[in-house]
Amino acid sequence: MKANWKLVATVMLAAFLGLAGCDGDDGSPGAAGPPGPEGPTGPAGPEGPSGDDAAITPVESCSVCHGAGAYADATENHIVFGLGTFDNLLISDDGTDVTLDFTLAVDGAPAVGAQYYRSYCGDGTDRFTFKGRSDPVPPGTFTSDGAGGYSIVLLDAVAQCLTASPNSRFLAILQFGAEELELVAYGDYPDAIALAGLASNQSCVDCHGDSGEVGRFAPDNRGGHYSAPMTVDACVVCHTRDDPATPEDDRPSYGQLAEIIHGIHNSHNFPDGEFVSRRDTVYDVTYPTYMTNCSVCHSDSNVVPAAGVSALEAANGMAVNGANCFSCHGGIDGFAFEGGLEFHLTIPDPETADCGQCHNGGTAGADVAYYHDGLITERDGIIFAGADTSVDEGAKIDWQITDVVDDGVELAISWTASYDGVGVDPCNATAGPGAPVFFADGNGNLSILRNYAQGGDYILGTNPDRAGQPGSSPGVTVDNTTCSGGVATTVVPVEATDAMYGRVAIQGKPRVPIVVPENDDRVAELDAEFGDLMPVRAFTPTYDWTVGDGAPAPARRAVVDSGECLQCHVGSMYQHGGNRVDNVDMCYLCHNTAANDQYVRVDTFDVDASEAYDGLAGQNFGMKEMLHAVHSAGETTAPIVIYRGRGIYAWAGDESQLFNWPGAGSDLPVFGSDDGTGNPVLQNHTFHSPTYPRALNQCGACHVDGFAVLPSALDAMASTIETGEPPFGDQVNDVLEGAQTSSCVTCHRSGDPSIEAAIKAHAYQNSWTPQELPEGRETIIDAVR
Repeated sequence: MKANWKLVATVMLAAFLGLAGCDGDDGSPGAAGPPGPEGPTGPAGPEGPSGDDAAITPVESCSVCHGAGAYADATENHIVFGLGTFDNLLISDDGTDVTLDFTLAVDGAPAVGAQYYRSYCGDGTDRFTFKGRSDPVPPGTFTSDGAGGYSIVLLDAVAQCLTASPNSRFLAILQFGAEELELVAYGDYPDAIALAGLASNQSCVDCHGDSGEVGRFAPDNRGGHYSAPMTVDACVVCHTRDDPATPEDDRPSYGQLAEIIHGIHNSHNFPDGEFVSRRDTVYDVTYPTYMTNCSVCHSDSNVVPAAGVSALEAANGMAVNGANCFSCHGGIDGFAFEGGLEFHLTIPDPETADCGQCHNGGTAGADVAYYHDGLITERDGIIFAGADTSVDEGAKIDWQITDVVDDGVELAISWTASYDGVGVDPCNATAGPGAPVFFADGNGNLSILRNYAQGGDYILGTNPDRAGQPGSSPGVTVDNTTCSGGVATTVVPVEATDAMYGRVAIQGKPRVPIVVPENDDRVAELDAEFGDLMPVRAFTPTYDWTVGDGAPAPARRAVVDSGECLQCHVGSMYQHGGNRVDNVDMCYLCHNTAANDQYVRVDTFDVDASEAYDGLAGQNFGMKEMLHAVHSAGETTAPIVIYRGRGIYAWAGDESQLFNWPGAGSDLPVFGSDDGTGNPVLQNHTFHSPTYPRALNQCGACHVDGFAVLPSALDAMASTIETGEPPFGDQVNDVLEGAQTSSCVTCHRSGDPSIEAAIKAHAYQNSWTPQELPEGRETIIDAVR
């Protein structure tokens, strides 16, 4: 280091002398002389700070390696590749052979050089194989134009497929690239097969993504057979349904499509908690919505050409018999029979029994819809005609906060709503067709929720004892709300804050008349449950305003699209007592980077880090911190535990990863807790090992296009790892982890403690080890501003 500084000094001195010389020509410069002797060591500097006086500059340098254009660009490394498509399919026959002409692309570029792998035909009941995976390619049957176009001749296909069945689906599978990505092309000829359109390809893609990922049970499997995107249209060729003329033993070893799809997705609710396929693969899947909501896969907008009805109507008409019902319920013991119906459990062979003797449309319905109608989901959704009516009715309500007036004393919040595009009276007190009721009948659950911004995050909750949490939630009532011209104005007192910007939400659910027909024998039961009106999942409205002014606040950076969450969680997003619905912008008000459950662990259970199930003083439950960890827990096996007053929730590879975990169940003693009398506190314990249906690096499953993978420290606030000493609402003494660091380490996790430590060590080396900063998050803002 000293030698380098000497060289710099020598060069600077030479430059100075050169500039100071006379105007004449002094000739060529001579050779540089030898370096002089090293000078004496200078005096020692003042002693630096130590111990509690030591300080760091809390700046993260992750972008040096992982920023845009860097050699380990985080954005590039989160792109999912290998997305295959086929197009321009033309099917023709010459009276003997059938020819498939089509083009293939991978990631938008022509798939040049793909190899012929397999081909089949089928009508949804049986299939015929033209070329198996190891069969040679028949001469002259496979050609390529060298630009992504292919032609396959299926020899004798007219006799093999079309003579036995008037319509067939033809399927060709090609392999592409070093990883042998399987690409599919398929189509019906000459017309649609009977099962065409029964389920929606888009429904599969909505949850599994365009890449066709199927989660940790087949981490290298793309759409079941490396195909991308995943489509039910391709699956139905091989996973055929039962042929009534075929003995049970002749069913394909891989199972019919309904058995496989229903069985896998509802496996968690099977009598044994798992579904075992005909090839002995065991599935225990945590399905993110409700199997009673058939419309998730059998869309009402999808048409079944052969039947002339929608896919949902066709699914609702599924006959009540063993094979159909057990595909979801797993067996006769998958039903809760009572009231004299227990005799079902004594049927000798329920799967082949003639259920139609009783289930014939009389007092016992002939189709499955009859038995699903009136069922209530965990989120108070009423199932009718195969759909969640709380979702369908809620989607018709457009609820908006339109303005905020803040005079420093009161906050006047204006809001409107429409139903099916027609404005409604927010103060309506009598619900009717097209006229929801919000609060004016005195039975609503509407209230105001607020939080305030530091940087670009709403984290400055006013609750003095709960980290980052709102301090008040006044109700929306006839006493503080007036309506005029279709606009409601709710007036509440302002909260004390030094923040410049605030966000307000109106939480709660509008209610509409129950949509189950009045002649249905379950109406009385539903009326008793809901009081004649059912709550619906109308999107919770939010509004950002300038504190003390009321002017609209600058838009927060776009990070997550609520619509992406709802692709998987149809009618099942957690709603905290029924009043917070489906809007991630509202979720941030509580689930923010300052949120940490340490106040629950200490104040409710008297539990410290040595007694906690995860060995932590507290767990951050911000959206990023919680959802990255929860969705990845099944695959990474890294545990996350959140203590709440209504239950303790844990996710991991299995329960053995949790310290002193008592198991999942109701009213179990919380380890290390004290109810004040020396006895443990009893609480519900819930455990899941999530089966996330996509690749973990597929950020587009939740995030908007172009979001900042490595956000600016001026916008994204650091995460609270521990809340420091009480009062827990004081954020200045929080132990903080950098925003970029937490973005990465909450997803890049491992159930192996040594690997987990190495992951965090890498992140902390390029930021800082979590610690309390002198002015909290303001220290970070000042350092990078």
